[in-house]
Amino acid sequence: MQSVMQSDWQAFLAHNGAEFEDNRLTHFGNPDRELRMALGGNIICDLSHYALLAISGADAADFLQSQFINDIRSLDENTSHLNGYCNPKGRMIAGFRVFKRDDTIYLRLDRALGQAVVRRLHQYKMRSKVEIRDVSGNFVRLGFSGKTAADRLSEILDTPDIAVNGAIKGGRRYGNLTAIRVPGITPSYELYSDEAHIQDIWTRLNVDSAPVGPQPWRLIEVLAGIPHLGTETTEQFVPQMLNYQSIGGLSFEKGCYPGQEIVARMHYLGRLKKRMYLARVKTDAPPRPNQPLYGGKAAASKTGAIVNAERHPDGGYAVLAVIQISDAESAPVHLGDAKGPRLEITALPYPVELEKSD
Repeated sequence: MQSVMQSDWQAFLAHNGAEFEDNRLTHFGNPDRELRMALGGNIICDLSHYALLAISGADAADFLQSQFINDIRSLDENTSHLNGYCNPKGRMIAGFRVFKRDDTIYLRLDRALGQAVVRRLHQYKMRSKVEIRDVSGNFVRLGFSGKTAADRLSEILDTPDIAVNGAIKGGRRYGNLTAIRVPGITPSYELYSDEAHIQDIWTRLNVDSAPVGPQPWRLIEVLAGIPHLGTETTEQFVPQMLNYQSIGGLSFEKGCYPGQEIVARMHYLGRLKKRMYLARVKTDAPPRPNQPLYGGKAAASKTGAIVNAERHPDGGYAVLAVIQISDAESAPVHLGDAKGPRLEITALPYPVELEKSD
């Protein structure tokens, strides 16, 4: 992958109080306060922990339509959606947000999975007229979230508010900006532009918004029930286990893609036995992605695994976990082993569409 962050942008963040470890932004001096601000105020966050891939060419849309689990043809410059890439067994290699600028389709995904997705796409493109590039160094990426974020962003961009999964390209003040509203516990946005424009937006937002490191941003993603696949969880779950049918990331009408038969069979025959839950767990050791969970009548059998976990400012961790439905709804679920910390399952911010057998 390309470098984590453009050097001038990194210098700008350092001037604004950012602290780095191994060339990666960690926080802005007070991690505990940043976590609290994520839940109670407006935050701005560098999103360099995500990679950005660009797919272009005459056959780009048709090619991606044959590879991904959501309907690429429904995408335009005013919309964005979650999407995913499965292996032939229906297990998700990666999940990502997709948006379009001009004639190019962009994928925002975990930096560590970017090259795996690039290799897989190259493997299948054959003679298609498609160019696949990592353009992480071409755009500065900014996250903005908070209770008054909608009004503040509309004021700065001089545009109306954006619906969830909507996008605006440009605006009266920032010609090459793409702004996307993403699901969140408060209005949340991802902004993509050149360094000069993002620096200007950052400076204006910094008046009444707290700069934060990546952990608070990931916390609000967890609390929004949006899973994030990384190297530990790639190829572990079918889309429905991650609630992709409930968060707008999966289409059952779009046609074939790798693993489609397995995904469709689970939908139409009603064979889903596991799904993703939001929970809290009190533990000193951070839960790890793909760490096993135990439950059942004797609490001794493996019942699922952690997908994501982030420290919560009120103590313990907020987690997204794939769990056997029968155990999650009737039995204690424990982290790590049968005597490990107990998960307290809480409500997701969206209804979960269960598979049907009719």
